[in-house]
Amino acid sequence: MAKFKVRVLYDFQGEQGSAEMSITAGETLTVSRTDVGEGWWEGVNSKGISGLFPEAYVERMGSSPPGVPAPMLPSQTDWGEANAPPKEDWDEDDDWDDEATYSEIGNNQVNRNSIYSNEGGNQNQFSYGSHVQNDNVSLSGVSTMGDNKGTITKKSLNIFSSYVKSGLETYILGTASNLPVASKKYHIFRESDEVLGRWEVISNPYTVQITSPKKATKMGGLKSFIAYQLTPSFSNVEVSRRYKHFDWLHDRLTAKFNVVAIPPLPDKQVSGRYEELFIEHRRAQLQEFVNYMCRHPVLSTCDVWIHFLTCTDEKQWKLGKRNAEKDQLVGANFCACVEAPDKEILSSLAEPKIDDTMNYVAKMDQCIKNLMQTAQDQQKKCTNMYKREFSRIGECFFALGSAFEFNQQGMYSKASVDVKSIGSTYMTIGKLYEEQGKIDWQPLFDKLYIYKGITGNLPDVLNMQKLAEQKKKECERNSQVPQVALSEVRHRTDTLTYTVFAELHHFQNERDTDLRLTMKEFLQEQLNFYKNVVSKLEDTLKQFD
Repeated sequence: MAKFKVRVLYDFQGEQGSAEMSITAGETLTVSRTDVGEGWWEGVNSKGISGLFPEAYVERMGSSPPGVPAPMLPSQTDWGEANAPPKEDWDEDDDWDDEATYSEIGNNQVNRNSIYSNEGGNQNQFSYGSHVQNDNVSLSGVSTMGDNKGTITKKSLNIFSSYVKSGLETYILGTASNLPVASKKYHIFRESDEVLGRWEVISNPYTVQITSPKKATKMGGLKSFIAYQLTPSFSNVEVSRRYKHFDWLHDRLTAKFNVVAIPPLPDKQVSGRYEELFIEHRRAQLQEFVNYMCRHPVLSTCDVWIHFLTCTDEKQWKLGKRNAEKDQLVGANFCACVEAPDKEILSSLAEPKIDDTMNYVAKMDQCIKNLMQTAQDQQKKCTNMYKREFSRIGECFFALGSAFEFNQQGMYSKASVDVKSIGSTYMTIGKLYEEQGKIDWQPLFDKLYIYKGITGNLPDVLNMQKLAEQKKKECERNSQVPQVALSEVRHRTDTLTYTVFAELHHFQNERDTDLRLTMKEFLQEQLNFYKNVVSKLEDTLKQFD
C-alpha cells in the first residue's frame, strides 16, 4: 500500500520485548501498514525505528477535521429499529446482553450523539440578534500508562472536547426547549469567598464491594465474559456486572455530568482478558472507581448509578437503561438540577481562582503521571530485576557453602552450613521482592490512575466555566438583550460557576484525605517489607554466634 505520514496526538509507551513502538505527541511517523488489525498500525519514526502503534493516537497530516452535523433522531419509538453501526463500533466483548442487536446499538449511538447536539441544529448561534460565535475546539485525551499489552484508553479521542458538545450555549441563553422539570435537586452552599461552592454532605454514606470475578459463558459457550459481583452496604443484595456494563455506565455518566470530573475505568484490553492476574488487577481498579463514586455527593445518589447497583430484574434493567439514555437533563442542562446560592459571583473573584486552578491541575497532572511511571517501573523491577539480582547473590553464597562441605581430606565443614544459609536467605529475599510490587507499588499505581483521570478531566470542567463567563459577557455587551433575559443569563452562569467550584472543593478534599491515606498505607507496606528483610538477615546472623 502507499505510504503516508501521520502526526502523533498522544504519548504511547510501547511494551518492551514486543512489536509495539513508543511514540511522543507531536512527532511525525511514516505509516507502512494499516491492515495489522485490532486498531493498530505499523510505521517508522524519524530515527528509522519501526513498530506498531494505536491508530487512534495519530492523525493524517494535511487533513482537516470534517464538520460533524447534528444527527437526526430516528422516527421510530422502538429502540431496536434504527440503523446499525459497523461491527468495529462494538466494544471488547462483541455483545451487550442477550437482547442486544446491531440495531439496538445503532440507535443507542444516535441517541447518545443527539444528547450532545443542541435543539434545531443551531448550537453555535446567538439568540437576541447577535452575531454567530463558535465555541473553542480542542483535542482531548488521556494517555495510558498501564503495562498490559493491547490496552486501549477509555477516553474518547473525538476531535470535539466534551464541553463543545455539552449544549452549554443553549443552557446559558435559555433556548433549550421542552426540558423536563428536575425531579431531584443537588444543593450547593457558599461558605466564604475562599469556599465559593460546596456540595451538600452525603446524608447516608455507603460502600460497595466488588468480589468473586468469574468467567461465564453464553450462547452455548460461544461467548465468554468475566462477571464481577457488586454488593452495596445499604442493601447487601449482590448484583452481577460485566465490564461492558461499567463501560455503558461510564458513557451515561460522562454524557450527563460533564461539569463533574468522572473517575476513569480501567483501560480496555484486546488480549489476555481471561488471565488470572489481569482479572484481579481489573477488579482492583474497578474497586477504586466504585470507591470514588460512592464518596461523591452527586454521583453517589444519581439515578443511573443506583440503578446500576441495585437492579437484579432483567426487564427492569432494560427499562432503566433506556430511560437513562433518554435523559434530557444532560451536559450543561444538568445545572437545571442544581440548587445554587442566590448571591452573584463577581467575575473578579471567580476568574483568578479558575486560572490558578488551571495551572495547579496541569502541574499536578504531570506529577501524577511521573509518579505512576515510577511506580510501574518499580513493580517491574521487583518482579524481574530485584528478584533476579538477589537470587543471583543467594546462588553465589550457596555455591560457596557447597564447596566448603568437604575439605581435601573429605572432612565435613561447619562453615558450609553457615554460608549456605546466607545463600538461602538472599534467595528468600528475592522471592519477597517478587511479591512486594503487588502489595505496595501496584495499589499506589491504581490509586494514582483514578486521580490521573480526574486531573485529565478537570481542564474541560474549568473551560466550561470560562466559556459560560465569556458567553455572559457577550450578552452584557449586546444592547439587544432584554434586561429580564440578561438577568436569567447571569443566574444560569452563576449556577454553573457554583457547580464547578463545588466540584473543585470536593476534589481538593478527596486529594487531601484519600491520597494522604494511600501514601500512609504505601509507607506502612514498605516498612513491613524491609522489617521482614532485616528479620531474615538477623536470623541468619545468629547462626554465626
